[in-house]
Amino acid sequence: MLQDRLRKLGVTVAILMLWNGVGDFIFAYSPKLNGAQYSTMMFWDAVRTANGHPHWLVMLAQTPGWLYPIYALSALIWWFGMRRAGFWLSTVPCALLAYALLMIGGVQHIGFAYLSVLGQAKALVGSTDPAFYATAQRLLVEHFLWGDLTALIAFFGGTIWHGVAILSGRTLFPRWFIFLSPLGVLTFEMVVGNFLPAPFAGILLGMFGTWYMFVPTLSATIWMWNRLEVSK
Repeated sequence: MLQDRLRKLGVTVAILMLWNGVGDFIFAYSPKLNGAQYSTMMFWDAVRTANGHPHWLVMLAQTPGWLYPIYALSALIWWFGMRRAGFWLSTVPCALLAYALLMIGGVQHIGFAYLSVLGQAKALVGSTDPAFYATAQRLLVEHFLWGDLTALIAFFGGTIWHGVAILSGRTLFPRWFIFLSPLGVLTFEMVVGNFLPAPFAGILLGMFGTWYMFVPTLSATIWMWNRLEVSK
C-alpha cells in the first residue's frame, strides 16, 4: 500500500537524518562561538582547523554524506502533498530541494573534511612556509565554494519556491505549515540563532543542516500519515 510505504519512508529517513547531526556536531559545533560569530570567518577557521578533532573523528564526520541520496527522498513525501498544486508548485521546488541535498551531501559533508586537511597536517608536523600554507588553504576554499555553487542556488531557490507553494494554499498542507517547512525552519535558525550566546549557538547553527532536514521531514510525514488518499 502506497500510504504505508510513505509512512515507513518518512520515519526511516527522519531517523537516519539524526546521524547527520553527529557529523554536523563534529564539523561545525564550537562552544566558543556565539550566533553572530557563526556568520564570520571565525566559523570557517573552526572548520579549517577541524576544531582540533583527531583525524579519525573527522573521517567519522564524513559518513553522513553517504546517506544524502536517502535524505533526498524526503522531497518525495512533500511532493505527494503538493502535487495537486501543479508542476510548477510541486515538482519544480521539490526537485530543486532533492538536487540540493544530493550535492550538499557530496560537496559539503565530504568536502568539509578536505578543507581541514592542511589544518590537521599543520597540527601534526607544523608549517615552515606560512605563505604556502595560506595560499593552499585559500585555493581549497575557492574550489569548495565553486563546487558548491549550484547546490547553494538550488538550496535557497528551492527553499523559497517551496515556501511560496505552501503559502499559495493549493497544496494539501495548510498555509500555517510554512513554519514547519524548510523555509520556516531555515528562517527560525538564522534569526533566533544569530542572538544565541555561546555555547548554545552551535547547537542550532552548527547543526542547522540537520534541523533543516529533520523537522520538515518529520512534520510532513506526520501530516501526510492518513492524508495521502485525500491528495489524489
